Order: sequence, then C-alpha cells, then structure tokens
Amino acid sequence: MACVFAVVVWPAYGAPTTLPAFHGGGPLVGVAEAIAAPPMVVRWTYKPEEADRGSIEGSPVIAGNTVYVADGKGVLHAIDLQSGRSRWKYRTEDSFATTPLVVEGRVFLGDLAGLFHAVSAETGQKLWTVDTESSIHASANAAGPGVLLANDGAELICLSAADGKTIWKAQGGDRINSAPAIANGLAYFSGCDAQLRAMDVEKGRELFSVDLGALVPGSPAIVGDRMVVGTDGGRVLCVSTATRQRLWTYEAIENEMMVYASPAIAEGVVVIGARDRQVHAIDLESGKRAWVFRTRGEVDASPVISAGRVYAASKDKNLYVLDLKSGRLLWQFGAGRAILASPAISRGVLVVADSAGTVYCLEPK
Repeated sequence: MACVFAVVVWPAYGAPTTLPAFHGGGPLVGVAEAIAAPPMVVRWTYKPEEADRGSIEGSPVIAGNTVYVADGKGVLHAIDLQSGRSRWKYRTEDSFATTPLVVEGRVFLGDLAGLFHAVSAETGQKLWTVDTESSIHASANAAGPGVLLANDGAELICLSAADGKTIWKAQGGDRINSAPAIANGLAYFSGCDAQLRAMDVEKGRELFSVDLGALVPGSPAIVGDRMVVGTDGGRVLCVSTATRQRLWTYEAIENEMMVYASPAIAEGVVVIGARDRQVHAIDLESGKRAWVFRTRGEVDASPVISAGRVYAASKDKNLYVLDLKSGRLLWQFGAGRAILASPAISRGVLVVADSAGTVYCLEPK
C-alpha cells in the first residue's frame, strides 16, 4: 500500500515544538516547552559502566517518562526520567553521533557505519535496519509516515517508519551533516555543497536550491517564509523561502570562525553559537546584533529557548542560562567535561549530556 502523507500542522511561531527529536523536529526552531526559572538542582546523574561510556555528540531527547541518548560507543541508552536508572541499552557495532527521533513508540537514528536503526521505545529491541552505505552524521526528522534523513554520501532519503522501505531517495552535491527542517510540505536540506535544497516531502522532488556561499555544518530553522542557517566563514544567513533571495547576512562572528551550531528562534530573536566561543543573538527582522555572550570554549551545541530564556552549552563544560532579550546571565551549571550537544527540556526538567558520556537531569530548585 502506498504511503499517504498527511499535512503536518506545526505550532505557531514562538510556540514549543515538542517532538522528541533534534531541536524539536519539524521546522527545527529549538523552542521547548516552559520550565520554571533557575536556579536548578541535580535530580540524578547517569554514568554508564566504563565499557559502555562513549562521548555524546547527539542531544538527548525526552519522550514520556524516558530519556533517550546515543553515544560514540554505539550504545543507545534508555533512562528512566524519574530515577535516572537504565531501562535498556541497544548496541550496534559502530558509533552514534546523532540525536534520536522518537515517533509512535519507535526510536530512529543512524550510525557512522551508515546503518539506520528502528528500535522499540519500550523494549529496546531492533525492529529493522537499513544500510545507507555511507556514514550518518545527520539526525532524522519525521513527516507523516516517513522518516527523513541524509548521509555523507549526499543522499537525501525518506524511509517508511513502519518497515524501513524506501519511499524516495534524491542526491545532493556533497555530504550532509545536518537534520532536514520540515515546513509547509517541504524538507530543507543543507550541507557541504553550500546549497539549500527544498524537497517535496511526499514525492522527493527538488523544487529549488539556493547557493549559501559556504559549507553548512548545522541545520536550518524555518519561521514563516524565513530560513536561517549558520555557515563556515563566520556567517549567519536569512533567506526568503518565497523569493529565494537573501534577506540579510550577519558577519559579526570573530575571526570568521565556523558556525557549527543550528539556530534557535523565538520572539523575533535568532540565537546561535559559534566557534568564536560566543553565543550570538540576532534580530530576525533586520539581521542586526541584539547581544553577544562570551564563554570560554567553542559553542558547537545548538541553543534551546524556553519561557524567554536561552539554554546554551559550551565546550568549556558549562551550560549557561541567559535572558533572551538582554543576554544577561541568569544561572549556569558545570558538567564534568565539554558539552557538545543541546539540552532537552520537557516535563519540567532539563537533561544535558557531556563528552565523557555522563547524563545530568536538572530540575528547578
């Protein structure tokens, strides 16, 4: 039976996108549900056994009462949200560098051997795998019955969530490390070929492409007819998806350092980290700097916005909580090692993982 793509209606701009996925899935705006203001305390700390401890590059996600996070040892961990105890572990022979996607009782993610896995969210049992034959650094997103992903072979792929069968496959120009943003029936892919490609979600047909001028390591975020993305060479771009024209270019990244992170957008403010060790806030309308917050390490983790606050992590081992409008530091949390991935915020708590494989659950004091 052919797959039927229902129209997915995402929350209005500024409302949280709560799909357990990288940056909330859908348009990837990185807006989480509200959480009480800091200070926060540690509810639990999860440290896998030494043999299972691998660096965590992909963000944790919270689905129901479980935290799902994958590591560089090839282990997908399911952790009880209340107690911090392991519920199950799913192992593969290669590394994970992606954020899990959880849809209808299934966990989806790719590994660096090119295998894409579907796992039971309840039991951790393998449901199916698909060999894409090229490393997968890109987290998946969901639309209707399909799971969308990309790989280092520059393939854009839509698989059936039910059985892993290929719905469509297209070809880009170079490897793709970022998750596709999905809005208005289109999937937006960007990668090392410096192109933004807009694909029809249902048919896999490329509708247009836009030259971004530099490789793109992070994912785009879509608000209305505006697409915002960071690039190599220290730039953040805003492109109209309607006219395909560049609306503004932000060039205040120091020393033209790479923008590895993906943007979060709320209340007319774009927030993004960069390898100049700073968190940058940009006015969505004009592209002008709103504020900058300096850390002591590269900011590769994509920030998350919740209730007027920015949650931004740095390789300096700290998670910073900043006021969205002013950039003022409200609170910070120190992890044991560098933080490479975004935090997850849901059900009144925040979960963040470090490069030593330790996962922390924080709750308001």
